[in-house]
Amino acid sequence: MAVVALKQVKKQQGLTFGEALQQAKATEPKAKGKKPTMPTLEATPEVKQAVDDYQEAKTTCKMAEAAMNHAGEILMEFVRQAQDQDGFAGRFHGSYAVMGVKHQAKVVFANKYSINSEDEGELAAILGENFDGLIEKKFSVKLKEQVFTDEALQAELMELVGERFADFFETTVSLGVCDNFNQLIYQAVAPEQMESLRTFARQYKPSIR
Repeated sequence: MAVVALKQVKKQQGLTFGEALQQAKATEPKAKGKKPTMPTLEATPEVKQAVDDYQEAKTTCKMAEAAMNHAGEILMEFVRQAQDQDGFAGRFHGSYAVMGVKHQAKVVFANKYSINSEDEGELAAILGENFDGLIEKKFSVKLKEQVFTDEALQAELMELVGERFADFFETTVSLGVCDNFNQLIYQAVAPEQMESLRTFARQYKPSIR
């Protein structure tokens, strides 16, 4: 669905809807031509060794990253359980240090969540009377498709939108969380509701340092 920046669609003498769209459109990048064939260079012994070192190091990095992800999942689950226990006991902490055999890791949870606006009903059911205080709604407005094909609507829009705002635009809603949501949820839901809440309000992965 096309979106028009309203600040660029201004009433001007003799300006049509189509001309306004033309003025507001974004510049399209030029189409790229066919990719040229990549030449292969015969390198010096030193450069050949650098090629091998680089590719082998890249493989090592991938293996290390896989190991970090596996260990990180175990660590995050352990810390999450401790955070839930402390949170429901009124001792919320957003970060924890965990001692290993030889090293220490710090796990930091940010107050950032991914929420689908279509799950608003489920979240409202879980949070109950706390929903309005914990969840923030953000609205965005787009021009309806029929305005682009109905010349009468176009003319009226260019003349004056006035009180007929809803005839031309439709509003979409995105949901976000309030400040300290990750702490306040322990006062808003019961422990058995936490898993359901996390299904609809998915917290970003914590950083491990």
